[in-house]
Amino acid sequence: MNISKMKIVWKYITGGMGKVVDYLLDILNNALAKLDPSKKEQIIAILNLAKRVLSTLRTLQFLCPTKWQIAYCETIEAVETVINALDDLTLTPEELEKTIKEFDEAIKAWKSDDDDTCVDCLPAAA
Repeated sequence: MNISKMKIVWKYITGGMGKVVDYLLDILNNALAKLDPSKKEQIIAILNLAKRVLSTLRTLQFLCPTKWQIAYCETIEAVETVINALDDLTLTPEELEKTIKEFDEAIKAWKSDDDDTCVDCLPAAA
């Protein structure tokens, strides 16, 4: 469940921003798929992973092409949803199912067709 900076650089060089986001989403998605809500240590580990994914996404947000901005923002929101669900370190099976469903929807949005009409979808930097 580690994020490799070298892999991020390599993914960007060989496939652009799309491959970087795919890599990050795959890591978090695989971790969520294996999450057992009864294991607090596992919740903590995935919470930390989700925070690192979110931080990386926010850091690289300026590299996101305009046509991907809407899906990129939805992806960030989905990772925030995962963090919010795990933040209290307790997770019901229903909460887990809802979180995974929302995250899957964000992945589908990210991998769907581009929005060529998006001009200014990124929130202003804080």
